[in-house]
Amino acid sequence: MGSIIVVFWKWLKMKIIQQINISFRSQNGIYWANLSRFTNLLIVLNITLFFLSELVTKHGYYYTYYSLLALGIVDIGLLIPIGLLGRLWYYCIFLIIEAVGIHFLVVSIWYWIVINKV
Repeated sequence: MGSIIVVFWKWLKMKIIQQINISFRSQNGIYWANLSRFTNLLIVLNITLFFLSELVTKHGYYYTYYSLLALGIVDIGLLIPIGLLGRLWYYCIFLIIEAVGIHFLVVSIWYWIVINKV
């Protein structure tokens, strides 16, 4: 009985992964375009909030640089590869790097709010 459940679970997992891959291949242009626009928006937001307000230079706060680095890596990953844009694993890698950049941006905004209350 247990082996039937294991086999069924593996089959179900394989079918789900296949369905996700098929869905991504049919819609990958939309996903990449949205990721590109969102990354560029976050880069402009990052520069506007922290470099123009001089928070980075006055207080020596470096998470903004980490956020810009992660977002820059995503932008370079969007521009350079030609054959990998249709691969789901490649998109997931840059989606994770985008999430790291968003994390550092949110932490920077939180730090900015706490510092400016004083």
